[in-house]
Amino acid sequence: SVAFSPNGKTIASASGDNSVKLWAYLNNLDDLIISSCNRLRDYLQSNPNVSDRTLCDGIPTKSN
Repeated sequence: SVAFSPNGKTIASASGDNSVKLWAYLNNLDDLIISSCNRLRDYLQSNPNVSDRTLCDGIPTKSN
């Protein structure tokens, strides 16, 4: 799981091994999401066995 703080400066991630990490993010959160989705799209193109391909639907490929 991933959650963002209301101000977009901190990201919390939780893993299946019960670990939680907090990440300080000082740049534009929209750019981070767009960049991450672009990487995910590249991954999905080369991995046909992934069943859910909708994670980044509605996210643009570049910032405005």
